[in-house]
Amino acid sequence: MKIKIMATAAAVLMVSACGSPKPEIPSQPQQKGSPPDAGSITIEGDASEPVNQIAIRAIADLEQYWGENFPELYGEDFEPISGGYYAIADGSAAPPCTTEPEEVAGNAFYCGSEDVVAWDAKYLLPDLQSRFGEFVIPVVMAHEFGHAVQARSNFTARTVTRELQADCFAGAWARHAQDDGVFEVTSSGLDSALAGVLDLRDNPGTAKTDPDAHGSGFDRVGAFQDGFDNGLDRCKEYRDDEPMVLALPFNNIADAAAEGNAPYDSIVNGVPYDLEDYWTQLYPELTGGQAWTPVAGLAAFDPADPPMCGDQSAEGYSLFYCVPDDYVGWDNVETMPEVYRQGGDYAVSTLLATQYGLAALTRLGDESDEKTSTLRADCLAGGYTASVILHNRAETSSWSISPGDLDEGIKALLVFRGDGDAERQGAGTDRVRAFREGVINGAESCLDYQN
Repeated sequence: MKIKIMATAAAVLMVSACGSPKPEIPSQPQQKGSPPDAGSITIEGDASEPVNQIAIRAIADLEQYWGENFPELYGEDFEPISGGYYAIADGSAAPPCTTEPEEVAGNAFYCGSEDVVAWDAKYLLPDLQSRFGEFVIPVVMAHEFGHAVQARSNFTARTVTRELQADCFAGAWARHAQDDGVFEVTSSGLDSALAGVLDLRDNPGTAKTDPDAHGSGFDRVGAFQDGFDNGLDRCKEYRDDEPMVLALPFNNIADAAAEGNAPYDSIVNGVPYDLEDYWTQLYPELTGGQAWTPVAGLAAFDPADPPMCGDQSAEGYSLFYCVPDDYVGWDNVETMPEVYRQGGDYAVSTLLATQYGLAALTRLGDESDEKTSTLRADCLAGGYTASVILHNRAETSSWSISPGDLDEGIKALLVFRGDGDAERQGAGTDRVRAFREGVINGAESCLDYQN
């Protein structure tokens, strides 16, 4: 499904794109510069397997990276992993910390008692590679190294905090891998890897105190981006509830039975009206008392009969805010139902909220370029989401967030993309970062948002 954006010099049509839910898979990361010697790494398993070759290259750099950075962070030398690396496939013996190799199926782990890293080389890594590209494998290795760092630094916290700190460490290493040329990490490759992190989230409704909790997609992606943006010093500061973990409960038994998803029609028919209520109350606060002008119309159209926007046809476009005619339009037959099917109800809600964000920016006289206005609209969608979470419009709105909705919102911005969207609107990672800014700090933080 190809979704494209129409933007003219007069900003006649501004479109938030949504495309195939499968991220663009970049080519295999290429080494450049002077990478560490991967030949020095020995694994238990078939080192000739392509996924294991990528893991070995990542491990070689991770050993060097932590050998250089651990002393600066913790004041002592980094002790290399002593128990070995285990790539489990058919015919493998049970690695340390397990009784049979099947225990590794679908998993990768660090075991502190034996100081080993093990991974499923038959199913997990090939599956992640096929769905999210090559760089997700180094990210998985970096996460497990994060746990080895915790063992050496005597870090103690809830399971979810340890997992998020390991994600943060992985993000810091990913920034190093990109900046120092260890791997050639394109924006699409980073988006794909981050989609892999999102995919490895907890089941919706998992409590933050659950001994097996790893964090929601919102939490895990946020921790990874925290490390990527702010480095190892920030990761070292992680403690229980710092950063905040947004582990949301289901609203009621019916919400849990529906796995948090409302019917598609209730979303496209109801969310725009809740967005009107939100902006009716928020806009005067942002403008010193100016009233919100309701969006002139909504156009849920069949792509076989697209509407006009000014003097242009919306043919080929799936979701947009039309500036001259002041309406929000979306393909109500193919694209948005598919977003709902593959992304969930809040993926649709988030995309609609971004278009209302563009309408608000137009009313505010925002004159930023397309990429900046897109990110500000994404941030404003996050601000709307925060309002729904906080129930701060209880007298006029009954909308609620369900567990998994924040993850669906992130997925909408990260993977429902069209060709060339990153160049025009910002990479998926940038859009997710903006959305999270709005969720955490509210709509006011979005008005001057710069990536």
